[in-house]
Amino acid sequence: MALIMAFCTLIFNVLCLPLHLIKALGMYEIYKRVFPICLYRCSIIYNNKMHDKKKELFRSLPEFNRHGKQLTILEIGCGTGSNFQFYPPGCKVICTDPNPHFKKYLKSSMEGNDHITFDRFVVASGEDMGAIESESVDVVVCTLVLCSVNNIPKTLQETRRMLRPPSTWTYFFQHVLQPPWYYFGDGCEIVRDTWKPLEAAGFTDLKLKHVEAPLLFLIKPHIIGYAITGLYGMYKRLFPLLAYNITFSYNDKMHNTKRDLFRNVGKFANTDGTLRLLEIGCGSGANFRFYPYGCTVICTDPNPHFEKYLRMSMEANKHLTYETFMVVSGEDMEKVEDGSVDVVVCTLVLCSVRNVQEVLQEVRRILKPGGAFYFLEHVESDPSSWTFFFQHVFEPLWYYLGDGCMITKKTWRDIEAAGFSELHLKHIEAPKVSRMIRPHIMGYSIK
Repeated sequence: MALIMAFCTLIFNVLCLPLHLIKALGMYEIYKRVFPICLYRCSIIYNNKMHDKKKELFRSLPEFNRHGKQLTILEIGCGTGSNFQFYPPGCKVICTDPNPHFKKYLKSSMEGNDHITFDRFVVASGEDMGAIESESVDVVVCTLVLCSVNNIPKTLQETRRMLRPPSTWTYFFQHVLQPPWYYFGDGCEIVRDTWKPLEAAGFTDLKLKHVEAPLLFLIKPHIIGYAITGLYGMYKRLFPLLAYNITFSYNDKMHNTKRDLFRNVGKFANTDGTLRLLEIGCGSGANFRFYPYGCTVICTDPNPHFEKYLRMSMEANKHLTYETFMVVSGEDMEKVEDGSVDVVVCTLVLCSVRNVQEVLQEVRRILKPGGAFYFLEHVESDPSSWTFFFQHVFEPLWYYLGDGCMITKKTWRDIEAAGFSELHLKHIEAPKVSRMIRPHIMGYSIK
């Protein structure tokens, strides 16, 4: 294989000899003038295909406005300004690119994105941005650029030079008071970036988030989460494949039930016909086929390894518009704004969450007034049945095989106590599924 690759590389190097000659004669400058036109058209196609990825990437930009002033973003290799649409309103943007011929198309993007303020365009390479002051920007953006620079480490050093250091008073006092704190705290250090070694430790699976604890301001910044290693961590990676295959069988058996459940989702659309739907624990996208034509879907799941199979379902359900995929748990959907969705869907998920009531309160928070929460869940059986007996016997094993699924939950009680203004709930026996998960509840509630 290596020999074939070397031979093919040699052929293409020979074919490139005329291009090397053109560059040596100074004629490559003509292509540099034409290249922005090509990139402008390619950027439109690329942005359409990568819209959800970019939206998720830039979602947290406002968090870096720590000094309370206008957020300043510098983009290295801005090209035609294809990222502008993803920047938060009111931010100031400094554009840099070594090719001055991009300026014409850059202006077009600026006019189409009047939610941001354009500062200036600097003709500079990523390795040498001396025209930009040190510690003068909050965020540096670099997309599809490091593949083209001459020296990546030098570009990254320039990035570090331009970025502002952390500017909170907590950061200041943590560093000032570190020496006495070390002694009073029996060796405790309050200036450690502990999340970095955790991320680099090589765990099979890591769930980590930054929180502000209600404590003394010096130790208020916290990280919480968990890491998994060993065979169970490997199983969490394999579980999406298993779930994807099981989903086909479950959907066939529950087709009529799901169709009945989702038949009136469309009535919660807005007056203009738009419908924004968020699914908690979307898994591999088994419910997509039942959603009404044209609705916009936000997908969430705590297991990032589902995304591959989710994309396959998206390709098979072109009648929907996909907004984004978020790796979050149902208990903590802080990235979703209050009152921003018309419908929330949750099927075979509440059996696996840590706190059902917290999930339901998050559902109420993100739903618009009058919005609906649709659910389909397996639950604990009647206490007098053999199913109830075996559910409790096999619960420990089921928990691990089902990636945290519990088969003895009385989920209907949580939904009844969640405080929805209207509730439509019924108990059913799911047809042709394992007896252990045959008892189900289904319905919807209105905020």
